[in-house]
Amino acid sequence: MRQKHWGRRLAAGLLLGAAVFALVQKLALSHPEVALKFFRDGKQELMTPGDGKLESAIYAALGRDFARGLVPVSGSGGDITVSGFVTAPLMGRGSRSMQVFFVNGRFIKSQLLTAALEEGYRNQIMKGKFPGCVLSVTLPVTAVDVNVHPAKTQVKFAREHDVFDAVYHTVLDALGKTGAPAAAPA
Repeated sequence: MRQKHWGRRLAAGLLLGAAVFALVQKLALSHPEVALKFFRDGKQELMTPGDGKLESAIYAALGRDFARGLVPVSGSGGDITVSGFVTAPLMGRGSRSMQVFFVNGRFIKSQLLTAALEEGYRNQIMKGKFPGCVLSVTLPVTAVDVNVHPAKTQVKFAREHDVFDAVYHTVLDALGKTGAPAAAPA
């Protein structure tokens, strides 16, 4: 009986540690100007330089292999600005777990942004593979509602089509500059 109790506590501790690590990763990516250190069980697992460069924060938080295959993106459409990094088409991943989106500095999960990103890669990435990214979308606070989900990780855009287009065209333009074959517009 006592072994089961400790086994559950150990599992809960591991899950909590993983959740805290994921939170620190997102903080590091959203604020590359802040130096962060994360220790778990006495071992340093994350250290960011705080040099203000997103590339440095990505390298520290998501690893060397992910950081090596990145393409810088920057663009805008009206009052919507998109910046960050996406993976090169040949660096497709087996899942969407390395798609990180920020809206006005807040980490979010968005089917709209995922769809815009993946549409930008259409005919450029192997079937069954997904692009990775760290993308920041900036738009007027009146154009986004963060009160959609209790954890504030989902948002509602006032002009979804404009946000989709800004992300799609920014990604497509960046991939076109890398020499990857251009996809036909949607």
